[in-house]
Amino acid sequence: MENLTLTQMIEKLEIWIEDVQFDLTQDWNEEKELMMVQLQQLIIAKSNLELILKTGGQILSSSISK
Repeated sequence: MENLTLTQMIEKLEIWIEDVQFDLTQDWNEEKELMMVQLQQLIIAKSNLELILKTGGQILSSSISK
């Protein structure tokens, strides 16, 4: 896997969230319960990364690419 910045990872998570939300609306999907859990985890991961990006301060400027 390529090295991603926090912003790029947040963008990827947004795409994955949209994909899972779409899949949850499809009749063929028999794994809706599992996908709901995965959707919750993706949303939490995105929220956590956004919080780190906004409040990371010195950590971000010294060790993590924005």
